Amino acid sequence: MKRWSLPTRLYRRVLILLALTGLAIGAVLYNVASREIARASDAQLVNASSLLYMMMQNDLAAGILVQRGIVSSADGDPLISNDDTRAFHASYDSCMFTVFWDGKPIAQSGWGAPVALIPRQMGFHTFSAVGDKWRSYGQRGHDPHLLIVVAERNAMREFSIAPVLRELALPMLVLVAFAMVLLWWTLRTSLSKVELLASTLGARSLSDLEPLSVLEWPRDLEPLIVALNKLFARLEGAYELEQAFTDDVAHELRTPLAAIRAQAQLVRKIAPPGLGEDVRRLVAMVDRANALIDGMMTLSRLNSTSVSSRSVDVHALVAEVVAEALLNLPADAVEFTVLPDHVVRWRCDAALVQIALSAVIANAVQHARKGRHVDIAVVRNADRLVVTIGDRGHGVAPAERERLMRRFEHGPSATSGSGLGLSIVSKVMTLLGGTIRLDARPDGPGLLVILTLPSAMG
Repeated sequence: MKRWSLPTRLYRRVLILLALTGLAIGAVLYNVASREIARASDAQLVNASSLLYMMMQNDLAAGILVQRGIVSSADGDPLISNDDTRAFHASYDSCMFTVFWDGKPIAQSGWGAPVALIPRQMGFHTFSAVGDKWRSYGQRGHDPHLLIVVAERNAMREFSIAPVLRELALPMLVLVAFAMVLLWWTLRTSLSKVELLASTLGARSLSDLEPLSVLEWPRDLEPLIVALNKLFARLEGAYELEQAFTDDVAHELRTPLAAIRAQAQLVRKIAPPGLGEDVRRLVAMVDRANALIDGMMTLSRLNSTSVSSRSVDVHALVAEVVAEALLNLPADAVEFTVLPDHVVRWRCDAALVQIALSAVIANAVQHARKGRHVDIAVVRNADRLVVTIGDRGHGVAPAERERLMRRFEHGPSATSGSGLGLSIVSKVMTLLGGTIRLDARPDGPGLLVILTLPSAMG
């Protein structure tokens, strides 16, 4: 199912409403124009009949003689001469006329509807003749024997509407087109604030729960801003409760673990030779539990960590993490190589980068015991900083790499740790806007961890 954007959906609905409104307005205008043209045409019929009556006034005043059923003037001329007929048609070219005397036709225009079908009554009438609808008007003179009927086709009235519709069509089309453009621009402008709000929220980190300023957004978005601020407050409270709970649990667990470790070391000094290995495994298990607690606390604190940015010497940061790792290793246990050997500056959060480097380097040391070598490279270009950490261990199969990014997932090695190291690194890189990728070393066996930081930091 195709998904439409909110402006598009609103635009379509309002456009349909606009089209229906335009059709309704067009229908109203058509009806109004039809009525007005009908009134004007009826008035034209009245005027035409009055003109005919005026043309006959002189002859009627002189006296009318009926000879052989034909009404004529006293001097024998027809009641309506040919000149009068031409003058009438010059003024009303679409009208026909018939003059009746005692119901008998005595003069007519010579074209139009058959005389037998013409209504011989006063006032307006509609009738059919010659396959058309006609509109007629009958007027009597002072002599009740005289009836003047003027008629025209209804088609002529409809023909009169066509120019009006043509004149209205272009302005209406231009108005509709302008309304469509204005409507789209208005919707896009109005909803741009919603898109801006979405991008503002999308750019925030998980720990950025500062309330939004209501005054910076349109009043229509105020209910949404207030609701979001309430959600931020609830999330901040939930993070604080989670952090407090994690700290309390870690404190309660570390105390007995420290006591167990101390007692185990004491037992190992006085235990018989047969129990030495069991006590060593017990101490290793306690150390692993401590590492698990530290990892869980680190993950918990990352949820409420605010990301900052400043210029950092990444080479010095790597050297510091390597030096800390060497303090906890036997002499000549692992050899480190760091390239390049000069200052590499980058804008980033030094604390978060140090957490990620510590977790990756600790993981590399754990799996590099046989290879006894860890290679670290820092590569900077215009838009990103790439730090690669490679060991000489057994490596990780491609199918297992994504799984190891999740919490409490262990590798196949017997020296696997708490299962939180790579998940911590993944969390840190998400906060920094970077990425972590696991790959095979191109120069032999081992795992290559690639950390990429964007230049957008700060």
